[in-house]
Amino acid sequence: MARPKTPMLSATRIAEGALELVDSTGDVQMVQLARHLGVAPSSLYSHVAGRAEVIDLARLRMLEQMEPVGPAHDWREAVANLLRRLTALYTGHLRILPLISTTTVTCERAIAAYEPMFAALLEGGFRPDQLRLVVAMVEFQAFGLAQGLPAPAMSDHIRETLPAYTASVDHSRYDPATATEFSVAMVIAGLEAIRARPVGA
Repeated sequence: MARPKTPMLSATRIAEGALELVDSTGDVQMVQLARHLGVAPSSLYSHVAGRAEVIDLARLRMLEQMEPVGPAHDWREAVANLLRRLTALYTGHLRILPLISTTTVTCERAIAAYEPMFAALLEGGFRPDQLRLVVAMVEFQAFGLAQGLPAPAMSDHIRETLPAYTASVDHSRYDPATATEFSVAMVIAGLEAIRARPVGA
């Protein structure tokens, strides 16, 4: 049987191509993606509705690369596991973060990756109206941890007039593993305090 003249497309291949393109250029557009995959732009639209769906598929492909979170014994373990795994995942794909932070998760398989955390939080006594806020907070923490601390501004005038800020800069040493564990402890302690409050407090 003769080989096809153009590469066979699938949702997985589109997602992989989109992730490759974003990792190298920082963006994904349909025409560029088609060129990257060696197909006509019209071929993409037989598999996806548009750019937003492509980004969602790329997000799913990333989550599939993440070590599965799995069921947790309690909500603290679920929070720690998800934060650590997302941070490691995002560190390897920094350039896609602005894209996934501004698009809605619509793929059911991508949403399912978060189900163990939702279930653990619910079992741990958090109210249903708090669950998405907690997961979003963990996501935001992972985004920040993956990107690290921005380069600080410093000048002689700052050193003279802002001693507390200056001390923070002089003693700042960003180690990703240490920062991740600091964030895990901070998030869990904060959630413990919220969880201890009576309803309506």
